[in-house]
Amino acid sequence: MKLRILNLKIAIGSFREHFLLRMGLFFLLIISVWLIRFPFIFRKLYAEDGTLLLHDALVNPFPKEFFQPASGYSLLIQRIGGRFISIFPLEYAPITSAIFAALCLSFLAAGLYAFNNFSTWSFWPRFTLALCFIFLPSSSFSAVGNSANLYVYFMTASAVFIYYKEEKKSEVIFKCCVFSIAALSLPLTVFLIPLIIHRSIIEKKMTNRWRIQKSDGIFVLSLLLHMIFIAVTSLGERTPHSPQSLFKVLYLYLERGLGISIIPMWGFVSGTSVSPSYENTPALLNSLGSRMVVLILIIAILGVIYNRGRKVFSVTLRNQFWLILILGFTYSIIIGLFFNPEPRYMIFTSFLTYWAILLLVESQGSFILRVCLNAYLICVLILGLTASAHRAIGPEWGPGLAKAKQECSDLTPEQEVKIRILPLTPKWEIILSCKIVIGPDH
Repeated sequence: MKLRILNLKIAIGSFREHFLLRMGLFFLLIISVWLIRFPFIFRKLYAEDGTLLLHDALVNPFPKEFFQPASGYSLLIQRIGGRFISIFPLEYAPITSAIFAALCLSFLAAGLYAFNNFSTWSFWPRFTLALCFIFLPSSSFSAVGNSANLYVYFMTASAVFIYYKEEKKSEVIFKCCVFSIAALSLPLTVFLIPLIIHRSIIEKKMTNRWRIQKSDGIFVLSLLLHMIFIAVTSLGERTPHSPQSLFKVLYLYLERGLGISIIPMWGFVSGTSVSPSYENTPALLNSLGSRMVVLILIIAILGVIYNRGRKVFSVTLRNQFWLILILGFTYSIIIGLFFNPEPRYMIFTSFLTYWAILLLVESQGSFILRVCLNAYLICVLILGLTASAHRAIGPEWGPGLAKAKQECSDLTPEQEVKIRILPLTPKWEIILSCKIVIGPDH
């Protein structure tokens, strides 16, 4: 028995010390879960992965597509993904897209395990944090297994990394890499600035001097470069619209920011009218009234747990807890009111909810309560591994490509063919010349 405990401690110690080991194990876990729960990922190409990222990488010489804006801003990590997919034969496009996404997620998850603001090196809170990141139930709607939504993940992981005090050169390099990719892929990373300010205030109180981390400078510089890129290439292309219904935005925050994060089998809301419809949810949660009752009950339980452990909370932890929740709420309201409360943008808010709860879990004095809360969160994740029809149902890439090649047999190399991809509505197609579809040697 003692030998087993010793071996377990050695294994956990190795997992803690070796970044590449963590990344490799997380990669294998991601691929295994996707093969079991989301096998369509490896057979079907999704939305912008095909029509934008792969298409632009195939028709443009490197690195021309990196200087082309999309939706009004730069898409650095997505462009890298599109170029990665284009290196391999077209037949394997869904597989290579999934592999690239899994590599990025495992890279970030390996960092999240080590570079966070937890006060102890206890294994389970850190491991659960990484699991929450890579298997968010909200990601199952559209973001699972594709490159098009990776920018949200880099922004989300950056929120945690900001609170970590970098010391080693490898840590500085890692954080600078993630921050630069995040800031050059999504201008919404501007919402992370309050976290940088708060961490700086904490350090000022501890050391009596202001300290700006090297990675902070890289983040601000990258964000500034992105704003210059927008001003030069696409100023005015994407602007805030008139405010939407505040009630609708608040409701979507409860659905996509809280409910799906803390209640098993919450499912997806596919409408925001008086009578919204729900997908992948049991009968108990199939009405607005019952969903709100269950949500209020779970929030009340978490409130009791918070109040119970408030005396042992440090002031720093309490401030971080509330800032994280307030940031998620503020972000959701602003994005929902003036832009678009799409499920992929709510991944950030959903993860912040998990992160705040895990900080609450770690601070509990009761071992049994910590175990129960960790187990509950993992249960929410496991039962949330259900794909939406939006992401799963639709044409497979292989037959579509084969049909396109057959059509090209009667066309010139310069003529174009269309290949249907996910999702079904609205109609998504990738348009390529026969020269690209068949290959230059045919």
